[in-house]
Amino acid sequence: MKILCDIGNTFTKILFISDKVKYCKIKTLKLLPFIKKFNFAEFYISTVVDEVKTKLNKNFKKIKFITHKDVSEFIKIKYDTKNLGSDRIISAFCCKELFGGETLIISCGSTIVLDYINKKCEYVGGEIFPGIKMLITSLYESTSKLPLVKKLSTNKLIGKNTKECISSGIINFCFSGIRNFVDFLKPKNVVITGGDGNIFFKKLNYRNKYKINNLVLLGIVIWGYYKGLIYESEVKKILSGKIFSKIFV
Repeated sequence: MKILCDIGNTFTKILFISDKVKYCKIKTLKLLPFIKKFNFAEFYISTVVDEVKTKLNKNFKKIKFITHKDVSEFIKIKYDTKNLGSDRIISAFCCKELFGGETLIISCGSTIVLDYINKKCEYVGGEIFPGIKMLITSLYESTSKLPLVKKLSTNKLIGKNTKECISSGIINFCFSGIRNFVDFLKPKNVVITGGDGNIFFKKLNYRNKYKINNLVLLGIVIWGYYKGLIYESEVKKILSGKIFSKIFV
């Protein structure tokens, strides 16, 4: 069995490859007890959480953490790699293979990350700013009277109560940052991914925009295939499902 993991700050996405392909998404805090019974498997992992990486190294023998060093043979990196997250460079590699150069990747999770692949198909970096949930939590914890917003109002510009104002303000604040970056670069392709990706996919009016679920996992699949670690028959099984559903607009 092969197990691919995209370990984020809040959630972990897992792809099990054996006779059948299975997918699940769990909270990162629950990852270790969940996968302990699979210590016989081969693991291929992207993680941004050092604490989890340390624990996994202690509990599993057949484990490969994919970093920029592993991906750099397939994509040129024009960026200081000291603090470059594996999720960012794997996503960039994946999009370079799918779309080529002049592609902007918008990852909407705990943070919103904008990454760009230039016309030479080089990864050149981008922007990082707080995501929706991080901003909502920060407002609530940093003030005495502002409420914690649990349900977002995504279609309003002017809020009619405090919760609507917070929701509208945060979404439009984030969207303004995204739109300014898109307007400045004018990329050929815009790829949107992440848990909050649907919000910005609907709001962004752009000629070549795509939404890809589980972009990092797809990047690991492509990398593993190139390295001979994942077989063509396994790739076909993986892509025949809805795990990486792609929306073209």
